Amino acid sequence: MPRPALPVICALLVILWTNLAGSDAVAQQPVLSETDGIPPESTFERFAPLAEAGDPEVQHFLGYMYFYGEGVDLDFDKAHYWFHMAAEEGELKSMRNLGLFHARAIHGIPRKYYDPQEANLWFSLATANARDAQRSSVAIANYQNFLATDTGELMKSTPQHEIGKTVYVTFCAGCHGFDGHSSYPLAPSFALGESLEKTDALLLRNIGRALNERPHPVDDIPRPALLATLGYIRNELYAKSTPPQLSASLLVTPSARPVADRTQIRLGEKIYLQFCGGCHGFNGISAYVNSPSFALGERMHKSDEELASSIRNGRGEMPSWEFMMKPPEIDALVSFVRTFEQAYASGIDNRLRPDPDHFFRFTPISRRGPGQFHNLPTGN
Repeated sequence: MPRPALPVICALLVILWTNLAGSDAVAQQPVLSETDGIPPESTFERFAPLAEAGDPEVQHFLGYMYFYGEGVDLDFDKAHYWFHMAAEEGELKSMRNLGLFHARAIHGIPRKYYDPQEANLWFSLATANARDAQRSSVAIANYQNFLATDTGELMKSTPQHEIGKTVYVTFCAGCHGFDGHSSYPLAPSFALGESLEKTDALLLRNIGRALNERPHPVDDIPRPALLATLGYIRNELYAKSTPPQLSASLLVTPSARPVADRTQIRLGEKIYLQFCGGCHGFNGISAYVNSPSFALGERMHKSDEELASSIRNGRGEMPSWEFMMKPPEIDALVSFVRTFEQAYASGIDNRLRPDPDHFFRFTPISRRGPGQFHNLPTGN
């Protein structure tokens, strides 16, 4: 995939520099007015017109729906399209998702999207946000370097003591982080010492071989410059590392709650996929308007006891599950439901979760007679 033209990058940086507040959260969007007297029934029908009208937050949301096949058929091309539309309007989460797309950060992303330079570009632009002026300036400098066509001239114009940092910022920082804390799990965090137990010779060899689909700038950058880069990684990023600072404009931070143990989360996931995912979405995006989308934080302001009560006693069209779930299972289900909001905020580095073989899905009242519901196999 060709690199974006310089005017596009400049426009994005201007947007990032001036975008202090960001878009309203998707969950705050109202249900659209009726069209031809028919109110929207599905989550997609509710939000698609807003995305078409140019709302970048909603465009990002549609990209997520298509990427995970939530409320729509899974379609990577459409997911990529909507993430691009949102990113070009300054949506930071979409920029990060494009980085994840082009890095093929999880299994299942088609090979055709792999482009390490695009991944580095979008990860870096996602970092360039107005809430961290220092990091913004680094990202801007990065892409002035990134767009340089003559690497030799770049090296000549760089002071000797700055070469290691310049090469790292230009070719590595998007994926491995400007502060050494990586942008996604498959990229080592040098600030934590990951991969640094290896010798310099082995690290240089890994770069040349493009280990794990990394780009390999060794053909363009002289060996002394690469050695200087390794020195910068070891002596600056690792030796002087500080804990990572997550940008509030990149991640939505749910209300602080005690973290459930992994066993409880796994139990909750198993129950959720069978009893809840058919209506609320296997990744937390509901199929129908009247089913809360937990990934958007809907109903997440309720206490654990209120959520557990809804599960036990039923709510609206949802029946009571009191006689099908034990109290510890309901507690585990509540704990798992609370993981969706952070998963949505963190991006598409969360694994693609296949639908279970059998699950419950309830037809909305507008599509059935009162009191009817049914259990559907996957795909129906």
